[in-house]
Amino acid sequence: MNIIEMNDVCRSFGNNKEQTLAVDHLNFAVPQGSVYGLLGANGAGKTTSIRMLISHLKPDSGEICVLGENPARFTEAARKRIAYISENMQIPHWMSIEDAVGFCKPLYPDWDDILLQKLLDLFNLKISKRYEESSKGQRRAICIILAMCQNPDVLIMDEPASGLDTLARRHFLTEVLNIACNENKTILFSSHILGDIERTVDRVAILSQGRRILEGELDSLKETVRRISLHGENIGDLPQTLFQTLRIVKEQNRIQWVVTDYSDEKINQLYQTLPENVTVDVEGFNLEELFMESIVS
Repeated sequence: MNIIEMNDVCRSFGNNKEQTLAVDHLNFAVPQGSVYGLLGANGAGKTTSIRMLISHLKPDSGEICVLGENPARFTEAARKRIAYISENMQIPHWMSIEDAVGFCKPLYPDWDDILLQKLLDLFNLKISKRYEESSKGQRRAICIILAMCQNPDVLIMDEPASGLDTLARRHFLTEVLNIACNENKTILFSSHILGDIERTVDRVAILSQGRRILEGELDSLKETVRRISLHGENIGDLPQTLFQTLRIVKEQNRIQWVVTDYSDEKINQLYQTLPENVTVDVEGFNLEELFMESIVS
């Protein structure tokens, strides 16, 4: 069952004379109980996509569904099942954590006081800590705590670990996994810290210029996206229909072919089409390499 779906979604900014297409016919789906990562360089469309998911923006076209509802027509019940952390989220500076909890807790019937105390301990925060007296990392931790303790069915986060130090980020990611694995919650987050994504998510979408370049289970992408390097004279034309191509670079006596549907069967078919003097090397990718191959394609 998919908790989040974006189908052929477009969103532009600007006036009628000059518009910038921020999200370009975007498709992805987030299954229930998964931890889903959105990757992309600045301007790739991650934040715009997230803001449409939580109804802060409306798409120009296409369909969005979160918890079975169109975000533009969320019921109050649906809103209480979704927590959102924006990249620049803040609370009033005069508030203490206790003040913020007192404001938020009555709004969310499933508020988790046990988790609150656990997170305060993890981040080494006292409930009397005032926001204006907190460091950048502590301020980020406070916003994370307020969102997680809502005990939402869906947690949507835009660069949530920005500003956290290494230890605090590790605590945060561990808690994300605990929530997803033990409570069957659905989590979607964007991050520019690829190591965080690789350690945490089970599915990922890589965006570039508002388009989805790669999407799927992370382990599966690592198995099926490969670089095939061919060396030799008179390589000839490659069978273009054999693989789905992400990128191809041709040089003298050398071709680098990045494919997205690699299999042993297909590589054996390729061998049969090549001259005997051509050598073939096949390389896999880690997430960082997948990301770089996607955004330069």
